Amino acid sequence: MKFKTIMAIVFAIIVVIFSLQNSEITQVVFLFWELSMSRVLVILGSFAIGVLVGILVSLKLPKSQN
Repeated sequence: MKFKTIMAIVFAIIVVIFSLQNSEITQVVFLFWELSMSRVLVILGSFAIGVLVGILVSLKLPKSQN
């Protein structure tokens, strides 16, 4: 297994453990939305968005020929 894959798995496990230890309900405010939700969802959602952004940035798209 590649070193990067092992590090990604270890980091994901650390994030899951951290989020499960912070399971209180918290107030979330974003722009004009305000809601109460579990910190687990906030942490894991933020992590998922970060992973998605990282994947999108690292994609090698073909250049258009204008």
